[in-house]
Amino acid sequence: MATSGTVAFRPNVEEIITEAFERCGIDTQTRTGDHARSARRSINLLFSEFANRGINYWTVTQNTLTLVNGTTNYTLPVGTIDILDAVIRDSSSDTDQTINRITIQEYNQLPNKSNAGKPSQYMLDRQYTPVIYFWSVPNTSTYSLVYWAMNQQEDVNASNQDTDIPYRWSDAICAGLSAKLAMKYTPEKFQILNEMYERAFNFAASSDNDGVSLRVQPTALNMI
Repeated sequence: MATSGTVAFRPNVEEIITEAFERCGIDTQTRTGDHARSARRSINLLFSEFANRGINYWTVTQNTLTLVNGTTNYTLPVGTIDILDAVIRDSSSDTDQTINRITIQEYNQLPNKSNAGKPSQYMLDRQYTPVIYFWSVPNTSTYSLVYWAMNQQEDVNASNQDTDIPYRWSDAICAGLSAKLAMKYTPEKFQILNEMYERAFNFAASSDNDGVSLRVQPTALNMI
């Protein structure tokens, strides 16, 4: 028997919601508009949980921030959750140099925050709109920060939308949503559905990596 020849399976929001309600034992014919709104809200909360449980590699992007002579801090795009790695690029010599991340406390204790030079350290203030601070303060406008960022997933606000989720995470999102809906509508099924969610999440997370056996994340280093 011939196979389909396609690899297009990618459930949209409505299909994910339907699957989750079916796992809860709630018939699609009894669902209301309130059920749909509740489910979409729970999907967005699930995305937040995914971000807190580790690196979501499908949300990682490479970005470039142009630095300005004499400017210490810069606002990053809304939705930037964290910086995973970064280098300082000098366009005058076409070279990259490692830049180290320090904590808020370490930045606060720097004795001369206005010291000018090539930035060797940065501090990320992870607010709703993140702000990044550099030391030393750039002494030329030929520098830029090239960084890899983990970003917030786009909101789900309509049932006919797609989710920006890779194929291998399809079961994890359906299982996670069913557990969250069970808390609200079928609490007697929450435990088993939550166990299924944890298993699906762990399966997906175990393969969600950049293909190396060891990942080194930026750490705070002392100023030389």
